[in-house]
Amino acid sequence: MKKILFALAGVCCLLFASCATTSFGNLSEFPLIESGELSSGRYIVLGEVTGASNLSMTNEEYAKLIKNEFSLEPQNVQVKFINDSGDYGFIGKRANIKMNVFERSAALAEYKMIQTAKHNQADAIVFLKSNTTVETSYKTTFVKTVVSGYAVKIKPDSGYTIEVPVEEVPAPEAEAETEEPEVTEVTESE
Repeated sequence: MKKILFALAGVCCLLFASCATTSFGNLSEFPLIESGELSSGRYIVLGEVTGASNLSMTNEEYAKLIKNEFSLEPQNVQVKFINDSGDYGFIGKRANIKMNVFERSAALAEYKMIQTAKHNQADAIVFLKSNTTVETSYKTTFVKTVVSGYAVKIKPDSGYTIEVPVEEVPAPEAEAETEEPEVTEVTESE
């Protein structure tokens, strides 16, 4: 009887652990050049790059996500998305694994855009644009995102230099011993 209870408890733990985890294929970050950071003579525009995603879920799951998003204390709501590859990209921002449905859709589209930019040997992206729409059909809700921008390559001879911060390192003790001691003149008074 005890063996059955332990086995059942182990199966329940595995079931809850598998429900709580989300699998990620790839997380990719890519730089975004904001206007004013580099003058236009310092980079070459390679061309426009785009990425698109099309997440879908049942209408009930979408309603549950939206209700949870605007609640005072959001919970960890598990929803199965169709067309979610797990490959997420983040342009001009750090990777984030806690995303709402709109951020997830944008991250899927940005990943595709990053891959296109990398394929063309781009160093960064300028003028990022994003458009997200929600469409509802009979039983399914679609969250569609299209992102676009210009892939650019930084000119190596543009005069743009990367500044590396210099850390102050304390002098080793051996160097301190080689210094000559400071001599002061002492006079006696009567």
